[in-house]
Amino acid sequence: MSAPSPTSIELAIALPLGVVANQLRKVESDLRFLTAKTSTYGQDRDAGNLAAQVAARLEQINEALENIRTLIADIERDIQPKSAGASKRRRDDRDD
Repeated sequence: MSAPSPTSIELAIALPLGVVANQLRKVESDLRFLTAKTSTYGQDRDAGNLAAQVAARLEQINEALENIRTLIADIERDIQPKSAGASKRRRDDRDD
């Protein structure tokens, strides 16, 4: 089988990663905005129920971030030069 062309690799991997990076920057911006709001509204003692809802959503965000970190590590590992046997063995050892 022939190696994929650099253009194919760019369209299949590099450009979508650029889109994801931009989306994550937007999410970061949104979280900075919410952090500023939290410091304003977080002082309100009547927000007990809201705090529980926020805590649950923050837990979901933390889970997603952990999954993102794992996927980024997988991508970084996959782009490193290695032998074909080592690559297959790593993928077979994964739990997911």
